Amino acid sequence: MNNLSVNGSSNGLFAKPTIGRSEYGRVKVALAPGKGFMDWLRLTTNKHLAKRVSGGVDHVELMKHNTKDDCWVHLFGIVYDVTKYLDFHPGGIPELLRGAGRDATPLFNQYHAWVNYESMLKACVVGPFIGDLTKLPSPLPPTTSDDKNKLGVPSSALFSTDPSENGYGARVETLSDNSGISFEHDDWTELTEHNVIVSLVPVFVKTSINTRGEENTEEHARLRVLIHHFWKPAMEFEFEPTPALCHVEYTLKIMKNRVEIRFSREISGGKIDRSKCKIQRRPGVTYHTTEIIDRYRLNHDTLIFSLQLPEHTTYRIPIGHHVSIKIRKGNSVLYRPYTPISNPDPQKIDFMIKIYSNGICTPSLENLKIGGELEISDPIGERNFAEWTENAQELILLAAGSGITPMIDIMEKRIQKTENSNSKVYFLMFNKTENDLQTGKPEENPKSTWKMADFYSKYRGDERIVMKNVLSASECPVETGEYFNGRVSTDLLNSIISTSSTASRRAFICGPDGFILAAKTALESLNLHSDQIHIFQG
Repeated sequence: MNNLSVNGSSNGLFAKPTIGRSEYGRVKVALAPGKGFMDWLRLTTNKHLAKRVSGGVDHVELMKHNTKDDCWVHLFGIVYDVTKYLDFHPGGIPELLRGAGRDATPLFNQYHAWVNYESMLKACVVGPFIGDLTKLPSPLPPTTSDDKNKLGVPSSALFSTDPSENGYGARVETLSDNSGISFEHDDWTELTEHNVIVSLVPVFVKTSINTRGEENTEEHARLRVLIHHFWKPAMEFEFEPTPALCHVEYTLKIMKNRVEIRFSREISGGKIDRSKCKIQRRPGVTYHTTEIIDRYRLNHDTLIFSLQLPEHTTYRIPIGHHVSIKIRKGNSVLYRPYTPISNPDPQKIDFMIKIYSNGICTPSLENLKIGGELEISDPIGERNFAEWTENAQELILLAAGSGITPMIDIMEKRIQKTENSNSKVYFLMFNKTENDLQTGKPEENPKSTWKMADFYSKYRGDERIVMKNVLSASECPVETGEYFNGRVSTDLLNSIISTSSTASRRAFICGPDGFILAAKTALESLNLHSDQIHIFQG
């Protein structure tokens, strides 16, 4: 374990220097060879590494397993034995040991709310938790502390009272005509609308209590601006609520390293200025409450949700980035990562969600109706997939089941390039039967406005835009022109993708663990190297 040293702490470990940060700002450490994500998949696919406990685990038993050699954690009602996962944890062993023998759910929500932990740790399940959470000790403090915001922990300071304070190098200035505010940073380059989120949220502030003990409130509005630049730390600017911004419209102007917000009227008293702004670098996750405005069934187990973003909110999601969705189940709040699908209306966003009848979360999503609410986080990710998608003559997309979701916007972006060039795109969608298809059957689209149905219908037979459904069920014909039969393999890819091509290639993979392993092996047989393949991790 070359990333660890020994000292006299209770666990005998402390973290060596880090190698960077994950997409959500969490510290990353150098993992030993053979301890990466793909290695963990190989170790755990179709296996169970933990000893199951029949009847469940109580708090007394959980607290006994609190060392590096015997590490159990509680997450959302389930106890996991993560002893064998410690070496694979990108945040380092000491960070994961903070939750050893404890309720690790608060740590998970803080750092990994968007991670599909059920899939990642399914081989580590010990059993359900049947004890008293209040009797478990709190998680241990962070093992690294050189940057107070690097772990996504909000600063303890409220609002700066010193206008000269530069806020991590950012310059926040009221516009000369007092009609708005600007944000500028020398490290920002080539900002686009996909890098900026703005929300102007109404809040009610208690102003007094009358003689009858009733609270008097006054409507204010809070301005929040998030700049999530590609490959750089996100920065959040949150202004003290003020009545001056109530019911105000705004326009947004984005330049290379500068963002300007202009309001529909002059803000009296200069209340929108740096002295009223809290600045955070790598802030914690913020959620936005959306309204479900449409909901329809795509196939027997998949639903499409269309969401209306809050009023006075500018919210864009870069290609390939995802969000965390809050799912309320009884008195519990669970979190799941989903990749949204862009909607032609910038105030709307779509999600394709596969429902599992015995799942922990998705039955609750299935019960949501039009008019209901769903909370989604800020976009999560740091890569600029728009450039990565375009800088290859051939793009290969391999998706199994609901792994299709991150590919849809990539496909749409690529079509714009491919229609007017000699480049090609191969989109192979793997499912079990025709009933599982997300493109609709050849003779009928499930809904005319569904993107994949439109793509599949329009480009069927196009040699530059190759879209193929691959079905694994044995009753499926070998090859009908519409469907291929089989699973992802070198032979299958060779039958669809030209092996004589000398074009530069890049590929994306998304799906279950076993599919990811097989797809990566098949792509490598086509002479694609690891740095030409991106794997979306759920």
